Amino acid sequence: MNQLPILGSDPLAAPYVAYSYSYPHKSAYGPLDPPVSLDEVWQRENRQSLFLYTHLPFCEMRCGFCNLFAKAGSDSAAIDTYLDSIERQTRRLSEATSGKRTVTRFALGGGTPTVLSVAQLERLFDLVSQSFDFDPANVPTSIETSPKTATQEHLKLLHERGIQRVSIGVQSFLEEEAHGIGRPQKATEVREALARIKAFGFPILNIDLIYGQPNQTLETWNHSLEAALQYEPEEIFLYPLYVRPQTGLGRRARTLESSVLQPIDLYRAGRDKLKAAGYRQLSMRCFTRDLSQVDTGPAYCCQSDGMLGLGAGARSYTSRLHYSSRFAVNSSGVQSILEEWTQRSEETFGYADWGIVLNDEERRRRFIIQSLLHYTGLSRSSFARTFHSQPEDTIPELAGMTETGLIEEADGTLRLTEKGVSLSDAIGPALYSETSRARLREFSAR
Repeated sequence: MNQLPILGSDPLAAPYVAYSYSYPHKSAYGPLDPPVSLDEVWQRENRQSLFLYTHLPFCEMRCGFCNLFAKAGSDSAAIDTYLDSIERQTRRLSEATSGKRTVTRFALGGGTPTVLSVAQLERLFDLVSQSFDFDPANVPTSIETSPKTATQEHLKLLHERGIQRVSIGVQSFLEEEAHGIGRPQKATEVREALARIKAFGFPILNIDLIYGQPNQTLETWNHSLEAALQYEPEEIFLYPLYVRPQTGLGRRARTLESSVLQPIDLYRAGRDKLKAAGYRQLSMRCFTRDLSQVDTGPAYCCQSDGMLGLGAGARSYTSRLHYSSRFAVNSSGVQSILEEWTQRSEETFGYADWGIVLNDEERRRRFIIQSLLHYTGLSRSSFARTFHSQPEDTIPELAGMTETGLIEEADGTLRLTEKGVSLSDAIGPALYSETSRARLREFSAR
């Protein structure tokens, strides 16, 4: 039996390796020399279903676990300067993607987009909707917020603009737990923000919670789960705590093992509680109350359709090229990249100089990883139509994962079993190519 090397003989011994939300991961990117013309790239692509993503790297604080491209404490003038740059980039990318182009998904992430003032958010909504010819109210649109910035005025604007999904990072309803992961929030502030969001009646409320926190017990984890369920959110995401280099917790040498219980035990408790409450599990992290609300709107397929990123830190995906700005976690690195990015001219926004060109093997692995880690699974017929081969031709070890009970097959679709889903953060990295793993090791060593 072929065995994936990262999984080993007992994947339960190390179930948390990395969250495979994209492939190849952004830290596997590198210089594109010479820079690639985005006119040439996008005009070769099918642009009938684009995911437009806008990255706003500003937060009112930097959480201790955060390893995103984000910074804390930006003033209004700095945000205005950033929006000026997004305006130049938007004009250039609107031109590069002109012609038969349709935006079918829109999201604002960060950072915390609601750190922007209402006027700044209005400017951004007007800019992107007019430049790319779409109405956020007519496509699935999502925005991230936080307890402190989910104000009545911000939520009113989002409701008027027809935003369907509001995602709020709570992480824990207990102040001492939140403080333990470098998030100084008040429990009353969290509950007041949730009450305001519910009052506006957004179609989808998502609440993020983190398990594996220092000194977290089954009782405290249940407290946060039950508190979240009181608000009847349409979605709940359960994230394991990762302690990464250059983060606040990383500098304090906090580890997952400092939790009272093993994270896998807390994961199972959370999964079982949400399922008992009527939620359906879509991935290791995502639970939904109503499957009919999942991925509504015009057709979009993350395995094959493109993503167009706006802002420093935003990634863009085409069929063979993934690109972004450079990436950093520590504050000095983020600030340096932001300073360079906000000085770019409209002309230079027409080129990608940092990213990765996917060869055929990486394209096949990307399709397998993104399909297998989602509840819809990996369709043999879809894979064969796209690549004229079978998944095992690229990753022979998939057969061994079936034999060990991590994958099951029905009607020509491979899906993770319940055991497999619980090990997604080990399975995903185990499916990476050796080239991709080497690039990630190189980035971690810097």
